[in-house]
Amino acid sequence: MGKAQHGPQQWGKLAADFYAGLQEQPVIVAVVGGQKFKGTLIGVDIYDILMRQETGLELLIGKGQIVYVHRGM
Repeated sequence: MGKAQHGPQQWGKLAADFYAGLQEQPVIVAVVGGQKFKGTLIGVDIYDILMRQETGLELLIGKGQIVYVHRGM
């Protein structure tokens, strides 16, 4: 038998933990088209994030379109 396979080493905060820390917090999301969206992070799944803007508009943004997410002010 061969040696057991190990996955790549992980360090730092995992993406799921990062998003969990931003739950119900103001965030800014930049997407590949150059647009930036401000709002409150209200949901995350494997493929998308859901945020609510101050106007009440809810946006579903695919993670593949996201350049970065950071805590808003």
